[in-house]
Amino acid sequence: MIFRILILSLGAFVWQVTELLPIGLLTDIAQDLHVSASQIGLLVTGYAWLVALTAIPLTIVCSGINRRILVAGLMALVGAINLLSAMTPTYTVLALLRIVLALGHGVFWSILSGLAVRLAPELPIARVTGMAFTGVAVAFAGGIPLASAIGHWLGWRAAFSLTGVLGVAVLAGVLVLLPPLPGIKRHIDIRHLLGQPVLRYIALLTACAVTAHFTAYTYIVPLLQSLSHATAAQIPLMLLVFGCAGIIGNWLGARLSGSAGRSVGLSLLGLLVSFALLLGTTQFTLGIWGVLALWGIIAALMNLALQSYALELAPHQHEAAASFCVTGFNAGIGTGALIGGLVLPAGGALAILGTGTLLACAALVILTRKPHLTN
Repeated sequence: MIFRILILSLGAFVWQVTELLPIGLLTDIAQDLHVSASQIGLLVTGYAWLVALTAIPLTIVCSGINRRILVAGLMALVGAINLLSAMTPTYTVLALLRIVLALGHGVFWSILSGLAVRLAPELPIARVTGMAFTGVAVAFAGGIPLASAIGHWLGWRAAFSLTGVLGVAVLAGVLVLLPPLPGIKRHIDIRHLLGQPVLRYIALLTACAVTAHFTAYTYIVPLLQSLSHATAAQIPLMLLVFGCAGIIGNWLGARLSGSAGRSVGLSLLGLLVSFALLLGTTQFTLGIWGVLALWGIIAALMNLALQSYALELAPHQHEAAASFCVTGFNAGIGTGALIGGLVLPAGGALAILGTGTLLACAALVILTRKPHLTN
């Protein structure tokens, strides 16, 4: 059982690194393909919005497919697209490849938590979800900083190649370790799902919270350069601190007692504190390392808490709840990247962190407006 959850976690690692590769390699890709940094930022924005639009309908379309076959196909997709991205000659080709990849992204994340629960039904939902999503925390801890370092040393194409090879390796593990898990074909009216207040609430809360985080995180490299005057060699180390702290946050999130909604509230309050401390440490270079660790813990806790809260609110609709959470999450990533890209040139670090603070406060308000739940 542990090895089956582990291979799912490794799959989550590959998909998470793949989605955020352009962030850590922002300047390297822009310089090599002769485009602006904001155009590379659009690879994150466009990807996320496409996932947000397609996650729910494509998950329904794929509902009848055996889960072992579906996960294997998705890992084959992410491996192949990353390898092709490493060879892309132009920005246009890279953007088209990311469009194809985004179509599979929402399906993977929509089925991940429900599949993990099916593989380990004897474990609490928060615990098994935490195990499956450990790959996300490790991606932030090692994958994205390592990709940034590889891009700095060997070029961004090497980072995409390595991620592609890892995707193929996970594909082999899926074929060996996962048992056949029949899907359940669903004929669901999307309008019916959209009419459910609890599912709309999951998407809205997730979108607002994630937008608050990604308004700053998408531009963490220029943010750190502005606040701490970090060198190109220091940035991967700073990202590593952020990511390693995320492993701690993921561990804490899987073990916190009480409702997942309380964990969401704690993570939003922690995000507000992190943004305030980032501005307060601009004159203390060493202090920013500690704040990055706090922010990393909070980011991982938020990610896990939002996923667990979705399953908690809709215990009989795991895949639907997860799909709406994925939709909200990626809408938040795309919107955060767009907002950050707009305010960064106008107001710099202060504008980004101030905007993120306002959005986190809005998410806290939404959290208190939970709809009435019926059995």
